[in-house]
Amino acid sequence: WHMQAWNSATCYLMIWTVIGCIIHLVNSIVWHKSLANPNPTYCDISTKILMGLSVAIPLSTLCINRRLYNIATTQAVIIDRASKRRNIIIDTLIAVLCPLIFMAVHYTQQGHRYDIVENYGCWPTTYLTALGYIFVIVPPIIVCSISLVYCTLSIRAFLRRRQEFNDILRVNSGLNSHRYLRLMPLA
Repeated sequence: WHMQAWNSATCYLMIWTVIGCIIHLVNSIVWHKSLANPNPTYCDISTKILMGLSVAIPLSTLCINRRLYNIATTQAVIIDRASKRRNIIIDTLIAVLCPLIFMAVHYTQQGHRYDIVENYGCWPTTYLTALGYIFVIVPPIIVCSISLVYCTLSIRAFLRRRQEFNDILRVNSGLNSHRYLRLMPLA
């Protein structure tokens, strides 16, 4: 129903989570009690994706919280195709393009390509200099903080306008109060 409701942010969260689980599954199987490097190309790709995941999952939850906030504070009940398309474009820019940029920026902060950790596999490296903190460590924290603000504001708006909220959700295709409330803890 996420696609039917045009809920791209939740789809991006699921996609990023599945990608991360697959990478960790492969790593745990290939590097079980081993430090050998059978496929350096895989390590290069998977470590970049892991770096992207460190910001992609928080950015996806930010998109979910932004959408929940917009739903909770909306004044207009009419949701047209153009606004749905605009929301998908915004979610895509935030949840896909920003992690790709983050992966590219990580190249400037890595001392070497990757480390291999026994039982865990390939692991990204970052030199923890001042720039390393600014470009690699701080962005996920900032994204999570912004997401927390959105979450708090949407809960506050939801509690203030509960009856109006139920009317708005009836018009929004595929989303009802139970699904909305399930999305809140997910975000």
